Amino acid sequence: MKSEEAEARAREFIKQRHSRVERIFFKTMYKEENLWVLHGEVKFRRAFFFVANRSFEFRINMDTGEVVLYEENPLPQLKAK
Repeated sequence: MKSEEAEARAREFIKQRHSRVERIFFKTMYKEENLWVLHGEVKFRRAFFFVANRSFEFRINMDTGEVVLYEENPLPQLKAK
């Protein structure tokens, strides 16, 4: 599996998980043993006015294309002055 295929698999997985995805941004991508490791951020709508920003980590098996690990964490909200 090439890096482009791993990125496409990650995008597909996120879009299945969140129906209103606005942006997917990949920060880093590297190989670790027989896994692709991807770190990034996703922005999606929760309701009409509410948007959620989260960071994520993927681990995708290079041989099978299976998502081995997916972790998602909320990003800190910036407070208006």
